[in-house]
Amino acid sequence: MPGTLIRSLTVLVLLVSAPALAAPAATSFETPPTLRASAILPQNMLSAPNCRVDEKVRTDGYLNIYTLHTRDGDLRVPSTGLLAERLRECAAIAAMDKVNTAGQFGDAVVEKGKSTVKGAVNLVTRPLKTVGGALSGVGKMFQRAEESLVESKSSKYEDSAAAAALGYSRSKREIAKRFGVDPYSTNPYLKDRLDRLAGADFAGSLVATGASAAVPGAVGVGVSAAGTSKWLTDMDVAIPPADLRRQNREKLKAMGVPEDLAEAFINNDDLSPVHQTLTVSALSAMPKTANREAFVAFATLTDTEDLALFRERMALMFSAFNSRIEPIVRFERVGRFVAGRTASNTIVFCFPLDTLAWTQTIASLATHLHDALPRLKATKIDIWTTGTLTPLAAKSMAALSITTHQNSAAALLGGTAR
Repeated sequence: MPGTLIRSLTVLVLLVSAPALAAPAATSFETPPTLRASAILPQNMLSAPNCRVDEKVRTDGYLNIYTLHTRDGDLRVPSTGLLAERLRECAAIAAMDKVNTAGQFGDAVVEKGKSTVKGAVNLVTRPLKTVGGALSGVGKMFQRAEESLVESKSSKYEDSAAAAALGYSRSKREIAKRFGVDPYSTNPYLKDRLDRLAGADFAGSLVATGASAAVPGAVGVGVSAAGTSKWLTDMDVAIPPADLRRQNREKLKAMGVPEDLAEAFINNDDLSPVHQTLTVSALSAMPKTANREAFVAFATLTDTEDLALFRERMALMFSAFNSRIEPIVRFERVGRFVAGRTASNTIVFCFPLDTLAWTQTIASLATHLHDALPRLKATKIDIWTTGTLTPLAAKSMAALSITTHQNSAAALLGGTAR
């Protein structure tokens, strides 16, 4: 994410051009600071069951890079938003470890369940024909077959076709839902637990027994700082990914997104079913906003997990801005980024950033945006960020007549995002 974002910002600097105005020139730049976790995070985000955040926090001038020490090993966590998710996962892992699959089913049974799925790969040689033949007569299953026939690509976060056909993936999704976590998470330690519990369920209906117990604290960790309280209630993560893709395709069509662009978005395997669904849902909640395809095109360029989360949260911020702050009349591309235009001709950028420093890149970007105001036919530029600006960055932005809104997570992500 950091490298890709920096490249995007650099390209934006080159693409946004206009006759120069008398903009104040920056006299100095700064290197991104090193931060202390205890100084920037609330107490409930410094640790979770069996894990703690390292006190030293690096930043690249955009996102904070945390090190999360867990009982299983260390995790590199780029962004405060992802940190909240990892802390919630730590709590869920602790609860999962209390479900004694060996005691209930025996290790041999658990491994047999997992091995059955792996071995089935050799049997399902023609998955479209096999699945299609099994789905006759059931409405939802016809829909899934239709989704398969349009040959949408599965994301890299999903299980194999064999695992999905045999119900193993369904078990993982149901277990993840019960424990309040994302079934497509790339956390290797969570994936290991989900695989183990899904193997036990595949062998002996775990969901009906141990995994149905309440999971204290698994959902509430880190909510206050990152505005992450309700993302799991905004969508049902147990829904099969084929169904989610079909629903997303229908919503994109209803928005007027061109079919080829919608297919490119749906087929981007760097966007998990959760990333896609939350992004599309956020845009769908803006029915009076024109040119939503501009944001879809922007999101389609995603090529890393960090960018997927970044753009998903951007969409959620824009949707909340539209409903809570001021209606967004239309989306517009500004260089390599997408911005919203309000009825008052304010150009609005929503950036889920942690720490914005006044680097040479940001200074050039801000100056070019200032100079581009006449060409954009805008009255002003507003930047909303979930994190903070360094004092120099805030002062320099103000000198360029760019209004910044810091710590906007509660206003624009509270209750709707992860």
